[in-house]
Amino acid sequence: MGNQKQEGRHLLAKNSIFNLFGQILPMLVGIVTIPYIVKGLGPDGYGILSIAYLVLGYFGIFDLGLSRATVKFVAEHLSPDKVHKVPGLVWTSLSLLVALGCTVGAISAAFVPVAVTHFFKMPPSFEGQAKTALFILSLSMPIMLSNDALRGVLEAAQRFDFVNYVKVPASILFYLFAALLIPFGVHVSGIVFVLVLIRFTSSIAYLSFCFRVFPELRKGIRISKEAFRPLTVFGGWIMVSNLMGPIFGYLERFMIASILSVGMLTYYSVPFDLVGKILIFPASVVPSLFPYFSYHGARSRQEVSEVTSRVMKYLFLVMTPIIAVFVFFAKDILTLWIGAQFASQSATVLRIVAFLFFLNAFAMIPFTSVQALGRPDLKAILDMIVLPIYAVGAWWLMHRMGVNGAALAKLFITILDCTVLYVFAQRLRAFSLRDCFSGPLFRAIAASGGLFLAVFLVSRLHVSLIVSACLLVVCFACYAGIFWIVAVDDEDRITLRGLIERALFVVKLKTATPSIEITGNDAGI
Repeated sequence: MGNQKQEGRHLLAKNSIFNLFGQILPMLVGIVTIPYIVKGLGPDGYGILSIAYLVLGYFGIFDLGLSRATVKFVAEHLSPDKVHKVPGLVWTSLSLLVALGCTVGAISAAFVPVAVTHFFKMPPSFEGQAKTALFILSLSMPIMLSNDALRGVLEAAQRFDFVNYVKVPASILFYLFAALLIPFGVHVSGIVFVLVLIRFTSSIAYLSFCFRVFPELRKGIRISKEAFRPLTVFGGWIMVSNLMGPIFGYLERFMIASILSVGMLTYYSVPFDLVGKILIFPASVVPSLFPYFSYHGARSRQEVSEVTSRVMKYLFLVMTPIIAVFVFFAKDILTLWIGAQFASQSATVLRIVAFLFFLNAFAMIPFTSVQALGRPDLKAILDMIVLPIYAVGAWWLMHRMGVNGAALAKLFITILDCTVLYVFAQRLRAFSLRDCFSGPLFRAIAASGGLFLAVFLVSRLHVSLIVSACLLVVCFACYAGIFWIVAVDDEDRITLRGLIERALFVVKLKTATPSIEITGNDAGI
């Protein structure tokens, strides 16, 4: 393996670890502080804060896909002969996002009074807080959209260390400030203002890191007419997928509430939300894959295909034990967690949803490569074709199988989506189906199949949960050992050895911080 390729693999692994901890740490702080926030604000106050979170989360829909487009095109221009075009790309994207944020923010602000009085049911005493909070969010939209784009510039350069240096403290500080300010009489509107202030500070920090990574950005704002069309066309297709995503994510929940009952929605949502947490693992890898694929897609599709197979291999290692436990011990898990009555209603849903998220994890890879290789239209068109099929299928299955039918409809559409995405990736030469039938990936699949069988046999023994847990630990240990022997090759060992050596250097402070200036492909991808 060449030095440049080896460095790229090291960088992918390191960035994935950064991203994993970047998700886990704020989540842990949230688990600790949210009870205090709920208690301090009360049910109505926290409900308003939840609406603010929801609005903030969907701000990204209004960026016309420009943040994702910025990552792609900056990553493509990191070679020495193209890096001079990066400032034009970045400033053009930021200018478009600021203008877009101002426009959409003003329109959103105009609808705030109507939304508060007609769409949300809340005590009259909370209406003023809700209006103020939503006004603040609407007016902050240029900041929010710019924040995502600036973070994308650092992601394009594979500087996920800088991204997490900003993102993790910002996320943690929000939870801490919210919990600490409530005892001093700060209400929802004040907490939302603090959130916006933290995002604004994050944007300044991202911008300063962007200046360090790309010093040419300091020379002033440059609007590139050449960059305008590719940014908007690529971003437009991304926006279609972004709009379809929430519909696919929540359509069946609205259908359950209307066709079955709101009560039955609980039996679907709880296992769905429980298993959904496992996507933290693939979600840690995908952000670093997108710029990596964007850079290499214009140079070596073979590298994209090889990395795809390697990521799939390690997803099997991480996901298989978790999914096997959820599938074969679903009823036991729900009984211990919530109760036997709930488990009798929801165990089948949990099993189906476990398979669903298993496929979802693997679908993220071709989804990323197809977009990174410049074909976001393929996924967008697929979504538009599949959505009505999914809606009709979910309606039909719910009438015949209840909440289990909703889960099955979601599983079937996920199988279709995952299969078609891999077909797209293979045609774009970003994936080789032959890897699934030979080599390390095939051996990883075989080992994972063996673990599924072993966990199934343990579940059929009908022994106590303590004994089952001990047997499962033995199965997982054997699986890890077999995986290391049959599926981990020399390139993987070189990458792992390099990560360990670098970690030891950092701990022992034997190396100095390297220069960050990029004058070509010093980003390591």
